[in-house]
Amino acid sequence: MFDATVASPQFADYSGFRPIVQAIIDRSSAFDGPVYLFNGDSHVYNADRPLASGSSWLGFYGVTTPADNLRRITVDGSTGVDDYLKVTVEPRSADVLTWTRVPFTG
Repeated sequence: MFDATVASPQFADYSGFRPIVQAIIDRSSAFDGPVYLFNGDSHVYNADRPLASGSSWLGFYGVTTPADNLRRITVDGSTGVDDYLKVTVEPRSADVLTWTRVPFTG
């Protein structure tokens, strides 16, 4: 729904995601803390804020309220994967989660 590997996404190809994008914004806005969305959209590692103020995805999906507290992490997985994502939970930290890419060792 926020595929960074597609240079010129067409709404007709993504329109089915609009209800879930709106639900993500609604739920994120109602939560007073960081919100994390882990996905395998393109399966190419990416960490971003797809629905933050100024994001082109807001206009693309026709939504007006940003979700500045939402972080999205796309994990590797389609081809050429040589690492995994290690996630650490720190409940007392303002960010709560940290993550790092860890190379496979063989």
